[in-house]
Amino acid sequence: MEPLKQKMNVTISTGSIIKIIAIFLILGFLYLIKDIIAIIFISIVIASALDPWIDSLQKRKIPRAVGILVIYLVTIGVIALMIALIVPPIVEQIKQITSSFPEYYDKLVQLYSNFQSFSNQYGVEGSVQNSLNTLNNYLTQLGSGIFTASSRFLGGIVTLFAVMVIVFYMTVGEAGIKEFFRSVAPSKYQPYLIQKANQIQIKLGQWLRGQLVLSLIIFVLTFVGLTILGVKYALVLALIAGITEIIPYIGPIIGAIPAIFLTFADSPIKTLLVIILYIVIQQLENHILVPKVMQKSVGLNPIVVIIVMLIGAKIAGIAGVILAVPTATIIKIFLSDFFEERREKEEKLEA
Repeated sequence: MEPLKQKMNVTISTGSIIKIIAIFLILGFLYLIKDIIAIIFISIVIASALDPWIDSLQKRKIPRAVGILVIYLVTIGVIALMIALIVPPIVEQIKQITSSFPEYYDKLVQLYSNFQSFSNQYGVEGSVQNSLNTLNNYLTQLGSGIFTASSRFLGGIVTLFAVMVIVFYMTVGEAGIKEFFRSVAPSKYQPYLIQKANQIQIKLGQWLRGQLVLSLIIFVLTFVGLTILGVKYALVLALIAGITEIIPYIGPIIGAIPAIFLTFADSPIKTLLVIILYIVIQQLENHILVPKVMQKSVGLNPIVVIIVMLIGAKIAGIAGVILAVPTATIIKIFLSDFFEERREKEEKLEA
């Protein structure tokens, strides 16, 4: 006996089709403005981190607009001071290298002459020519790369200015971020989002304090290490290391470049010791300082801190590393309700 064949009719209403199309259109639109969304998100993170500081200044009778401008001016002033202090010794070092250039040039000419005679004797002239052609192509690509990097730098300046303006307007009012959520969220979700905004501001304020503590620790360690090694401009170099600490993992590497450059012509042994010092500081920062300080500041597990920074680096490079911890903190705040509700249900079932 043959089994009965049943026919299934699937009907999709016109409203469902319209909703699906609308979802795809919204997703496509969000993809097109992903850069703007990133700017808004960065602005929310920075504004949330600065808001407790501005509240503290307001309690000392300093208007909020003046408070945010003071923070901007102090930040710009520290960076300008760092540049003003580090540029003269670097220029002096370049002058020393330039004055010794004739000696280096004579050695290079002699080396090239010896190599040319060797290539003629053993028939490797074609290989040398191919290498030179490859080098020429590389330099051509490098030139175009420099142009691209310059364009990105200018674009970064514009983005930074836009972020500063948005942060200013988000923090100039006592409920600036909350007003932002009220303007973009449906009314029934506004109380919940405002409550979460309060929690985010507290946690990101603690994150910023933790970041400043890390910068201070790196500054002290670098200053002590460079002073022991007898490196010139130890205070300025330590200040650079402390400021670049805002970039986890690669911050110490960026901060090490001026120190290596300034000690290169002085002593190769000292340069090697400086490199070892910065490597030790970097390992100490990556595996001990950052996880522990961030655990105390925002309550994230040290392993989670390391993992989210690696994910941030993979997704968005340096910016992703910097924003990894605050982003994970925001996600944790929103997920805490879900896990709390789940835990309460499990406790009721156990009871």
